[in-house]
Amino acid sequence: MQSLYAYKQAKGANFQIAKDFIADHYLPDLNSMEYQDKEKLEGMKKLALSIFEDQNSIIPSEDEFETPSEMRLNLAQAQQLYTEKNKRDFSYYKLKALKEVDKVYEQYLTILQLFVLLAKEAEEDPKKNSKSHLGKNKILIELAKDEEFEHQLLKRSISFDEEPGFVKRFYKNALLVNNKYIEYCDRVNHTGDEEMAILKYMIKNIILKHEDSVNFLESENIYFTEDRETLRSMTVHTFTPYLEAKPVKVIDLDEEWQEKKDFLSTLFNDCIQDEAQLLRHIMPKLKNWDYDRIADTDKILLRMALVEMMEYETIPTKVTINEIIEISKSHSTPRSGQFINGVLDTLSKELVAQGIIKKSGRGMLDNK
Repeated sequence: MQSLYAYKQAKGANFQIAKDFIADHYLPDLNSMEYQDKEKLEGMKKLALSIFEDQNSIIPSEDEFETPSEMRLNLAQAQQLYTEKNKRDFSYYKLKALKEVDKVYEQYLTILQLFVLLAKEAEEDPKKNSKSHLGKNKILIELAKDEEFEHQLLKRSISFDEEPGFVKRFYKNALLVNNKYIEYCDRVNHTGDEEMAILKYMIKNIILKHEDSVNFLESENIYFTEDRETLRSMTVHTFTPYLEAKPVKVIDLDEEWQEKKDFLSTLFNDCIQDEAQLLRHIMPKLKNWDYDRIADTDKILLRMALVEMMEYETIPTKVTINEIIEISKSHSTPRSGQFINGVLDTLSKELVAQGIIKKSGRGMLDNK
């Protein structure tokens, strides 16, 4: 969403540049010997700007109006300027969005490495006097053996070398004082479910919540807050195979990660290029809301949700709506969640009935 919002801001700046280009064309020529009719020039400027704004409005005026011949060249040049700048920014922010996906993968690896290093710290702790500790966790022992995990760490230069004291401090200040971890250490011969339970607890309640780790992860990725749930899910997904007696391995970047990048690419493309079509579905559901007064982030979230609901048949509509509402909690206004839920709930039911939203497989779970 951040890249979509950044592109919207850039597009707004480009629009103003194009308008300034038009306005400059109608400034009096102070070097000309001919009479400059300032009142006429001002009138022509206002008319040209009005035409340009209407031509680029998502909801154009229904009034038919022929552009005066003396304005056509200037307006065409302004439109070309606006289009070219938008095209460059579209490519830039799309690439930036895809790079951000890679950043999520790197943070996922960082979190897994933190687990392994905490286990090592527990194993080497000279003061340990408990019956058990994280270093004996069989899931983390299996993870540390994964050659692909080690390969990805080296390939991407993932390490805590630049923060040499971080792991030791975090072990002492976040883990050793945690009651849940203390209880875990007081027992021996843990079952697979117990091994899994402490790791799930740690990722959710310690690593993704403790001030020290949050500050560290945010320093590496300004969008950490938005990616938090994705990181939790990826980490748990990595550990889960152990319960089925399967190897613990990092997520395959080439296959599964490429699917995520393709998903993001489609979302970015359609949210921008199909904006007018998406708004034709959204606008009638806004009821008494003035579109121009709706928060920009809410407009983007509504488009994101609609694209996902229409393009991805296997994702249930309720899952999409809930995910968008979660994003709105940290990126929009206090009332956004309720507003977005109301619009999307009504809209999704209508579009399903019309056959515009089609679901199959798992996507039909909430559409029976």
